[in-house]
Amino acid sequence: MASEPSLSPAGIPPAKDDSTKLGSLLVAEGFITPEQLEEALRIQRVLSKNKKKYRYLGQILVEKNYLDPDQLQFVMHKHGKQTRIGDILLRCGAITEKEFKLALKEQEESGERLGEIFLRKGLVSDDTLRQALGTQLNIPFIDISRVSLDSRLSRIINRDYAFRHQIIPIALNGDNLTLAMDDPTNREVVVEIEMFTRLKVNVVTSSRAAIREAFKRLYPWDSGEADKNKEEKDDLLDFTLSIEQVEDDLEGTHKPRYVEFHESKRADVLVQKILGWAIQHRASDIHLETLDQRMVVRFRIDGLLQEFDLGALQESVDRFHREIISRIKILGKLDIAEKRLPQDGSFRSHIIRNGERTNLDFRISVIPCYYGENVVIRILDPNRAPSTLDKMGFSRKLTDRLIRLFNHNTGIILITGPTGSGKSTTLHSGLLTSYRPGLKVLTAEDPIEYVHEKFMQCEVNDKIGLTFASYIRVFLRHDPEIIMVGEIRDDETAEMAVRAAQTGHLVLSTLHTNDSLGAITRLSGLGIDPSMITSTLLGVISQRLVRRICPHCKTDYKPSPKLLEEFFLTPPKNIDWVKGRGCKECHFTGYRDRLPLAELWEPNNQDIILINKQAPIEELKESARQSTIPIMDEAILKLKAGETTLDELIRVLPYSFIADFRERGAH
Repeated sequence: MASEPSLSPAGIPPAKDDSTKLGSLLVAEGFITPEQLEEALRIQRVLSKNKKKYRYLGQILVEKNYLDPDQLQFVMHKHGKQTRIGDILLRCGAITEKEFKLALKEQEESGERLGEIFLRKGLVSDDTLRQALGTQLNIPFIDISRVSLDSRLSRIINRDYAFRHQIIPIALNGDNLTLAMDDPTNREVVVEIEMFTRLKVNVVTSSRAAIREAFKRLYPWDSGEADKNKEEKDDLLDFTLSIEQVEDDLEGTHKPRYVEFHESKRADVLVQKILGWAIQHRASDIHLETLDQRMVVRFRIDGLLQEFDLGALQESVDRFHREIISRIKILGKLDIAEKRLPQDGSFRSHIIRNGERTNLDFRISVIPCYYGENVVIRILDPNRAPSTLDKMGFSRKLTDRLIRLFNHNTGIILITGPTGSGKSTTLHSGLLTSYRPGLKVLTAEDPIEYVHEKFMQCEVNDKIGLTFASYIRVFLRHDPEIIMVGEIRDDETAEMAVRAAQTGHLVLSTLHTNDSLGAITRLSGLGIDPSMITSTLLGVISQRLVRRICPHCKTDYKPSPKLLEEFFLTPPKNIDWVKGRGCKECHFTGYRDRLPLAELWEPNNQDIILINKQAPIEELKESARQSTIPIMDEAILKLKAGETTLDELIRVLPYSFIADFRERGAH
């Protein structure tokens, strides 16, 4: 073609009744008033006297600010009133009627877009087609190659997203973002950007070549940036997670429902990256902490919360932190509208690890804080599921005593320690050690963290009256040999657990106390008679978790004299001191993984007499020395084996344990 046809004046106008019908629909839908319609029709009649100045009714209504383009598009789509792109090109003389009919026939056979057919056949130029598209959608066509772009606009929409959807932010005026789109019909992208940026998006279009050229200007690519992106991709693992939400019905059964992540959703991608990073780096928990206009992401690794440089990911997390929390709440089947009350939920996923499918469970806890909601996600990885006691890493002496203890037929065994000391892992390991074919095992847990096919596991739900105590009461009617209770936290549970032990069952449970003897004080405080305690209590395990020295950067060193004095009256000569220098494998902490330290108290006859007499705790403590494997004895064995450090022991163990060890001079 010798010259470009003008599409702003659209050539041949539509029939008068077409405009009247559209106007009547807009009035009926309540978008415009009859007076506004009459004024727009008057303007159209005046302009129709000159074909080059003609405007569609919708264009006039938008130009007069009687309605916005989104409202117009809604009504036209709803009632099928949108003008075809071919009609617009035909009326402006860009194509002939014969070419239009041939293109329609080809479209019926191939399903290809009409505009793409015109382009492929060379019937129209890209600029002409985009002008027609702008007329069809009531959006401006501009030549963005002549627009000066502010580099700060690249912070609003990141490079990958802009490239994938062929979009360019070209102006920001207050809360209004002007966006040039290669495909302005893609409303899903517009909705996403408005949701994530909380800006009002005004769409324009331009030629494909101009959009590509503008992309290079706004998102320049150099070798330094390439190296940075490569490093980020290597550091941030992209997992494709298949998510399974767990729905609880009134009977307490679990019905899995799979929900796939959608890669086109920015919040989904960010949640994937955060979960993937945590899994890759062996984190047990993810902490998402909302601050003023940003979010801190921390990972609990080897028992300590650590904050890492997430690079470009951090900027996206800060920008979309509300959407991230909403997405996590959706996964956990929580109420996204509820922001005032704490909520708990869960979901399930699987990843491919070493060529095999691995199922992962995630527990979600959401609490409202000053700046917004904070989220903690507990990761339950079956690769770190409990095993039997002989694989826990205790000393040979302690392991043999524990195995013998858990092979009893009746009585109660308690595991004590603060939160995060590994009580649940040891409890499950003891349960696996106790189990033999022919035994029935029932458990009450809050929540069920690891599923074992050999056991009948039940989950506590206080909302419907399923408490630890109520479960024990029901368990006794199911004739079990072993009952496991996740925690004794109230007097009713304590009484039911002790009664179950008295009636010929082996009962395993946990208590929150600092040491093994604290279990007596705690049970007495819950109203349990001392004679009931002594008649059922087989033993108490008190434990802690300490970090293991990283094997990749282990090196010799000498502790400071002051630190040695905390533990020893005279420095020992039979310990080769080592520590971790810090390397990439251990995130430069010097430690990798954790190992348990425990003490075991099995009450002897003298201890039982003192408990029944309700003797002072100091007197019982002195007597219990003869029936206890102290936790410091285990700790010294780990020091001699080069598995942990004095700094780690003083961080984790109560100072009373260390002081008692120093006074005894037992090394």
